[in-house]
Amino acid sequence: MDSTTMTTNFEPRTLDTKVPPFEPHPWLRNGHAQTIAGRYLPGPRIRLDATEHEIEADKGDRLVALESVPRGWRAGGPAAVLVHGLAGCARSPYVVRLAARLVRLGVRTVRMNLRGAGTGFGRARGTYHAGKTKDLRRVVEWLARRLPGASIALVGFSLGGNLVLKLAAEAATDPLEGLDSVLAANPPIDLAACSRQLRRPANRIYDRNFVRWLRADVARRHAAFPDLGPADLTQVSTLFDFDDLYVAPRHGFAGAADYYARSGAAPLIPRIAVPGLVVHAEDDPFVPADPFRHADFPTGLALELIPSGGHLGYLSRTPWEGDRRWLDSRLAAWLASRWGSTPAVPASIS
Repeated sequence: MDSTTMTTNFEPRTLDTKVPPFEPHPWLRNGHAQTIAGRYLPGPRIRLDATEHEIEADKGDRLVALESVPRGWRAGGPAAVLVHGLAGCARSPYVVRLAARLVRLGVRTVRMNLRGAGTGFGRARGTYHAGKTKDLRRVVEWLARRLPGASIALVGFSLGGNLVLKLAAEAATDPLEGLDSVLAANPPIDLAACSRQLRRPANRIYDRNFVRWLRADVARRHAAFPDLGPADLTQVSTLFDFDDLYVAPRHGFAGAADYYARSGAAPLIPRIAVPGLVVHAEDDPFVPADPFRHADFPTGLALELIPSGGHLGYLSRTPWEGDRRWLDSRLAAWLASRWGSTPAVPASIS
């Protein structure tokens, strides 16, 4: 199913793959500052051409993905599936920025809305959670059927990062056609540790913001689908409460602890057989660094544990190729190096 497209204003170009180490902007030296600035600091307006597709899920639900195709893309060329985080969608700025970079490099890019998120609202009665890899698998299988021979990268941000790592691990025993690599930024690989981190006094503002958004999202969904029944969230004041009283019972978990234990990617990371990159900042306010130090990363999956950067912040001291958004550059550069994405005729936007 196609919809109207968005347009873009930037010039196509290739990418220098030698990204310097991250050094935080002098005004943004702690994780809170990086997180907040990364979220709210405006950047160049990017309007990226995209075709909307509907993909069948289970129970009559439909997933929505936005696909951008570089001009001149040929069969067998590289492709990437980008997955947003909690409270995000396919049009979240951090997703759009990376998609734009990848399209410029000649990478066919699919931005997935997790179930019920973004323009997928109203097309799914169900919701997503940090371990629900079946929906992501459907999108990758859909893409592989349409692009036989393509090398497909999974790229996830925050909660989406946990999903791509978990799916890559599952693919070791339940293969995914075309899966080439996996990249994750600030993934909550230990959900129980993240829940505890959010409940610390210094981080309660983030916890409250997540809960405020989730309560509004649930109210909107139940209004759109009255058959879902009432959702009593009066006892919900933390993300743990929400997971325990809403997410767990609606997805077959015994409670939040069971959901966390069965959904976090940390114990599955050793199974990942494809190459990849995980980027995380030690000062992330709500995804602690210790689980990364204790996880058993396979040889092909690089971990870059950086002292500063916050949660999806990474605003650097000096611009690189005209941009201070270091994370965007690092992820794009890894894929450019992986695929040799320096086309003789630079990709442009179709």
